[in-house]
Parts: sequence; structure tokens; C-alpha cells
Amino acid sequence: MFGRIFNVLKVAPQINSSLLHYMSVPVSTTSNCIRPQSLAKCLGLNVKQICTSVLNSPLLRDSTTLCRAPNSFQTQSRTVTKFSLKRGKRKSVRAVLNRFYRLEWGGWIRTRSGRHKRLWKKKENLRRRLRQHVFCNSTQSWLLDKMVTKYWRQPRYYVDDPYEPYHTREEFLITRKKPLP
Repeated sequence: MFGRIFNVLKVAPQINSSLLHYMSVPVSTTSNCIRPQSLAKCLGLNVKQICTSVLNSPLLRDSTTLCRAPNSFQTQSRTVTKFSLKRGKRKSVRAVLNRFYRLEWGGWIRTRSGRHKRLWKKKENLRRRLRQHVFCNSTQSWLLDKMVTKYWRQPRYYVDDPYEPYHTREEFLITRKKPLP
């Protein structure tokens, strides 16, 4: 982005090249465009001088705007809100609470993707596997724990909970609650 700005500014005869290294041009947060007022403030020029030098530049013959092109290859992210606007508190990611279930010992389980789609063309053993739940590994569990608040990390007790047998891990010595016979 700054390379494009420098090419535009090199056209203007009033600008010293040593200024370019030390200036920082603010960018508008809403449209990713350079505001002429802030550019004029950084360079000590008026807006009319900058606008005429930019409009006469050869850069505008190729492109019609100084705006950055939107990145179409941006990956989707569900980041945590660390400070909410109302209370300033950390917030849970709703997608985690909707898609995953936390067990008391810290493990997370989820359903398989595509378990309701096109079941008519899936074989019976695949349909049986799609009805089962899958454990998340330790890295995923650690990440999911960071994405929810303390309220959701505490044990939850429900009436007729179908996951009740899975809340204890009796097979490991560290996590077992009942003594060995």
C-alpha cells in the first residue's frame, strides 16, 4: 500500500524524498483509503496541492482509486472478544458453545460434519459413524477452553443428562474417583 502512495507522492514536485521515510500516513478504518486531509497534515501541504498532483499522476491512468483492493483470500476467523463494549468483560464465542460440548474432566466432544446431509446415498456403516460423537485432541481442547468463559468451564448438571457416564475417567489413576477393588 505504501509503495503506491510513494509513487503518487513522487509526482508532486513540492515533496522532499527524505520526508517519505519518516512520515506515517493514517488510513481510514472504514474504507481502507487514504484521507487527503491526513496526508496533507503529514506533509505540511494543503489539500488542493495534493489533489491536483495526484489527479495528474500517471498512476491514476491505470487505476481509478487509491483504495486498497479487498483481500478475497482472507480466511474466516472466530476470535474472542477480550473486552466487551458494555462491561469490558471477556465474552464466549457462541459458535463454540453451539458446536461443542465440554466434559467435566476438560475434554470436548463434537458431532461429525455432514451428519444430516444426503443420507440417502451414504452406506449404513457411514451413517452409523455419523451418529457418533468425536473427541477433540488436547490442542483443540486447550484452544476451546480459551474461547469460552469460566462459567462454561465449570461442571454443569442437567436432569437426565445423556453424557453423564462420560464425565468421569475411571481408566486413569490420576482422574479416577472410585478406588480400585
